[in-house]
Amino acid sequence: MAPSLFILTTLISFALFATFAEEAQVPAMFVFGDSLFDPGNNNNLATLAKANYFPNGIDFPEGATGRYCNGGTVVDYLSNLLGLQIIPPYNNPEIKAHDMLQGVNFASAASGILDDTGRFYGERFSMDSQIQNFGRILEELSSVLENRTEDYIGRSLFFVSMGSNDYINNFLLPISKTARLYAPESYAELLIHEYRRQLKELYDLGGRKFLIGGVGPLGCIPNQIGNSPNASDTCVESTNILVLQFNTNLKVMLDDLNRSLRGSYFLFWDVYSKSMEIITDYLRYGFKYPLTACCGAGRSKGQIICLPVLPLECQNRDDYIFWDPYHPTARFNSIAAEVAYNGTLQPSFPRNAMQLALL
Repeated sequence: MAPSLFILTTLISFALFATFAEEAQVPAMFVFGDSLFDPGNNNNLATLAKANYFPNGIDFPEGATGRYCNGGTVVDYLSNLLGLQIIPPYNNPEIKAHDMLQGVNFASAASGILDDTGRFYGERFSMDSQIQNFGRILEELSSVLENRTEDYIGRSLFFVSMGSNDYINNFLLPISKTARLYAPESYAELLIHEYRRQLKELYDLGGRKFLIGGVGPLGCIPNQIGNSPNASDTCVESTNILVLQFNTNLKVMLDDLNRSLRGSYFLFWDVYSKSMEIITDYLRYGFKYPLTACCGAGRSKGQIICLPVLPLECQNRDDYIFWDPYHPTARFNSIAAEVAYNGTLQPSFPRNAMQLALL
């Protein structure tokens, strides 16, 4: 890693849970996504997809909250950069309206754009369910904000990142019939059609500033490598091709929404390209193990999920890009959040989340 970037991400990590004296750059951030961003929404659901157990959270001040990570997620770090508190989970009975004034995190592990994605694991909040949950929260917030609600929502940041599980826990799942029903091109079109409708619903509910994360290189996660028939421990190219097709269609769709929805800003974050850069040039970023999980078992530690019964052999989690067979480490997340906040996501204004927040 370049020295300046290393120092910056280290400072972000230390400051993640600090109390901010500065005014927040947006009134709130609302998060919609899957297990990459789930802060514990699945804890109280009847599902196998939950992470509220050790060693998850080993480097997180609150311990095992339900985050699939050793520490903070991308949105934890991004909220910090925006001057916000850590965004609380929607599905926490102790959260009241005043706790939601800086935002709510609706992300749910195993969920996807399609309602049936992840059903193998049990209950989860699909993208449609997350939007419905936002509508319920909006009613509660309106009782507090009264006539300021429209302006509050319009100036808030909507972070949305979906699609990973529609491939991992649907199209690529051996027990799923989806791959027999759809060609890759048709499936990508189906996902984009539904995703467009969902983003339009968030716009109709008042959202105007959107940071949309593309799908990362799923072919490089330890789960895909560990279960690949290829003898070499390298990225599964066929999976990455599927992701690139989806991301290309997503970018086109977001460009169209920017033109057609008055007053909207849909900023596309090309997670795939930056992630591949870090994986390929991992030594420059200070990592030692680019394709092996820190916690897990089997080939590339990608065949068995991170469980309390497994020995945690990686004492320095910062050496790893991946925490478990599916999810990155907190250190990777801190780098990714800095890119989203202060990098160049597109050549024109707004170029990043910081500039999007200022609109």
